[in-house]
Amino acid sequence: MTISICPHCNRRFVSEDGVDFSHECNSRKPVLDNEDILIVGNWTDFTGSGTENNVNMQGSANLLFGTRADIEGEDQESVTRRGVKASTHRQRQHLEFIKLQGGEK
Repeated sequence: MTISICPHCNRRFVSEDGVDFSHECNSRKPVLDNEDILIVGNWTDFTGSGTENNVNMQGSANLLFGTRADIEGEDQESVTRRGVKASTHRQRQHLEFIKLQGGEK
């Protein structure tokens, strides 16, 4: 048995010697436990599936649309906890690949 620390979320875990695996980060901090994925089309992964993002409507997320601030170039959009546009990205659980084979981490 090997006791290691995840380099992403700093949680301690126990694993079998020399076996590589994917660790599901669970630090109870949404910034570390999730990751942002750019939506470019229909998607399917371990979290489920979804529909494509409408590329033509990406600029309409500006909360100041139609105001003087928008005309002057101010762009205020909703963002995720990691600071990327919520209109063009989705969030999913972060899996950190832990390489233990040959004593490497």
